[in-house]
Amino acid sequence: MRQIHLCDPQLHGEGGHYMNHDTQLVRELQNRGLPVAIYSRKGCTVKCAGVAPEPIFSYDIFQEAATDAQVWAIENFQAINQAFLADLCLISPERFKADDLVYFPNLLQNQLYAVALWLGRMPADRRPAVAVMLRYLNHAMDYVQSRANKEHIAHFYRYAARALHQVQPRTVICADTRELAMAYQKILSLPVLELPNPMDVSDLLARAAPRAANARPTVVYQGHTSALRGLHFLPEIIERCAKLQPRPRFIVQVQSRDAAATQLGPTLERLDRLAAAGDDVRIVNGALSSADYFSLLNEADIVLLPYSPSFYGHGSSGVFTESASLGKVIVVSPQTVPARQGYEYGLGVVTAAKWTPMAMAEAVAAALRELPALQKKAVAAAPRFRAEHCAHVFWERLLSSVPAVAARAASLPASS
Repeated sequence: MRQIHLCDPQLHGEGGHYMNHDTQLVRELQNRGLPVAIYSRKGCTVKCAGVAPEPIFSYDIFQEAATDAQVWAIENFQAINQAFLADLCLISPERFKADDLVYFPNLLQNQLYAVALWLGRMPADRRPAVAVMLRYLNHAMDYVQSRANKEHIAHFYRYAARALHQVQPRTVICADTRELAMAYQKILSLPVLELPNPMDVSDLLARAAPRAANARPTVVYQGHTSALRGLHFLPEIIERCAKLQPRPRFIVQVQSRDAAATQLGPTLERLDRLAAAGDDVRIVNGALSSADYFSLLNEADIVLLPYSPSFYGHGSSGVFTESASLGKVIVVSPQTVPARQGYEYGLGVVTAAKWTPMAMAEAVAAALRELPALQKKAVAAAPRFRAEHCAHVFWERLLSSVPAVAARAASLPASS
């Protein structure tokens, strides 16, 4: 490859995992001596491994433009793809050559077709190879289930992906879990490459300051503020754990309080009351810098992930991957990718019996009872997990797949 172009409309600032994810990818490319250009959301001022992104994208990938309850999916597909195409056209086509790779780490069907339209505007002999990561089975989400004609989303994915393959056979469609790869391969009737979630952050733990001794174990919940991540379970979990001996301390990051207030306002109020009542709960408000984020994660004896199986039954979790790479004890929901990976890698993971606040609290209690043994297990399993969920493995698999996918795509009949 001559150059890698990383196009991430979710890269906007320090909040979330996009910054850490993209930084690890860029650092590995630098280690390989491959030039990289980054394109981010407008307003982005952060750097990834010293590389300043060029801010071109106008919206995050979940932006909607729908006005009608019946044809909302069509409206979104049409309007947002056109907006994404306009953003992509801000990049001079002269920057690209056929031996480049453009990687999109976060896209939905509402941006995927725009990539096909964008490449179609370039001379065929200059079109770069393309890789697209599909992370979200969004038509299966709880918030979509009540909408009319939601099944069209899968059709749009299929239409857009096949249009992209037609204009550029050197396209790699990717997913970062086995479950997503299987689901999208069924939807698209095209190969989907499973890649690791490159979030090995063990080097940060090695540089972290030693933890102060504390008789009370600490349970940490951090990351994006969302019901999909079970934030609404936290007050009951905390209240149920107040009777345990030793009584755990909870640290809860509320990353986006204003955005979450409409849906989770009562939950946030309960958490605030619990924090004000004593020293059992500490609230950390706002997006954190990478240093502060990992400092908070370093405080955890137990990382609590009460995530919804409707999303995390197929989607990856950055907090889980980071925690596992650090050798942390983790409490997870059943029927989720973290539960499956915890079992397969022999991690220090306790899986709740059900996705309920009571069951999650019981899992926290079980983790506390066996904490020393679980910590030993987590530390022992972390090296293998880190070795398989890192940027080196990510790029090895992706870069080696581009010519193979091109040959396979060329052999497919037009009617397949």
